Amino acid sequence: MSAVCEIASPFVANGAVDGTEVVGLLRAHVAACLKCQARRAAMTRTARELTAMGDARLKAPADLEWRVMASLEDDPAAKSWGAPVAVTAAVLSAAVLIWRRRPRAAG
Repeated sequence: MSAVCEIASPFVANGAVDGTEVVGLLRAHVAACLKCQARRAAMTRTARELTAMGDARLKAPADLEWRVMASLEDDPAAKSWGAPVAVTAAVLSAAVLIWRRRPRAAG
């Protein structure tokens, strides 16, 4: 992919979604570049399909929350912050309890 293709990419995508022409400076490149034309055709097709879906709503599987939480339990990255968060919560709770039970000056 050329540098011009990289520069043209967002303009091609926006033009495909909006149904407008690519900005004038890049129009000649897009007209001659098969990769940019293919990208525009794919983006146009995707935009049409999304528009056709309209307000279609899909129901999430009943066990989605369980599956997500189970996958997080198996994830080492998720486990790596679990213990420090629990320790921090315990320390903060203890600090709040100690602060609330401190002797108060008569005033």
